[in-house]
Amino acid sequence: MTGFRRLVPPLALSLVSLGALVTSGGSARAADPPAVVCTTTATQHYSPGLTLVSRPTRITASATYACTGAGSVDTARLGFDYTVDAGCLPTSSPVTTGISVLDWNEGPDSEITSTFVVTRPAGQTVGTSVGTVTAGQFNGYLVHLVGTYPGSDPLACATPQGVTSSQGELVLTLTQPF
Repeated sequence: MTGFRRLVPPLALSLVSLGALVTSGGSARAADPPAVVCTTTATQHYSPGLTLVSRPTRITASATYACTGAGSVDTARLGFDYTVDAGCLPTSSPVTTGISVLDWNEGPDSEITSTFVVTRPAGQTVGTSVGTVTAGQFNGYLVHLVGTYPGSDPLACATPQGVTSSQGELVLTLTQPF
């Protein structure tokens, strides 16, 4: 399992423009499943911790997902590691792009090229990644990952250490392109 291996500095993309990223991709074989859905609970780590002031922050996580819809493929590991300006206050929506590897329990790994955006609706932190499997198992499939984390503790945000981790629910979906 590896995280993003190549990162591009944050981009000025809007969520609307992300739709264009998922319209391209290769074609899947007819015998492949129409969709694979994987879920897990995971912990993100922030270094330095999130405070009231936005600053360059390394955000890392790795998780093992339980998967359905892909026959003997029933688990996968995926991690990420990127650095963006981040803090407790919803002053911006960090965006980064990169390549990650999804390590399946059976068959070849999937290389995924995607864009990751963080938003903060209704006091939660939501990380959304959209992209395409560009090599390996499920090549050409569209990828959609959503991680939902509770809002940051305001008292912890006000300390010099800040918020150093957060646990949330993640849903990863791979679908055949139309």
